[in-house]
Amino acid sequence: MEKKECQFHRKQELQTDYPIEEVWNTKHTLAQLIVPRLQAFKALDKHGVCPAFKDMQEWNNAIQKMIDAFELMEYVNVLSDAEKTVIDEGLELFCKHYRNLWD
Repeated sequence: MEKKECQFHRKQELQTDYPIEEVWNTKHTLAQLIVPRLQAFKALDKHGVCPAFKDMQEWNNAIQKMIDAFELMEYVNVLSDAEKTVIDEGLELFCKHYRNLWD
């Protein structure tokens, strides 16, 4: 039986419409995209609350923690232990509630 190469593991020539620096620092690039969208989502007059939270204020507080995490990742290169904790908490919330970031 011949082994097929997985399409995700094939070496392919990278052709993009964006600078390679954005790829080298994907973390920063994505943070730049995510922060303003999370800010707009938080400000939105949402029609529902993520089921994990009791009310809109609690949900907006969680969204703010996500924003804080991505802002630190966007602007701070050397992180204190407290900043690392903020990032860990915000990213955990983002991952856990990613599917609820809609209205």
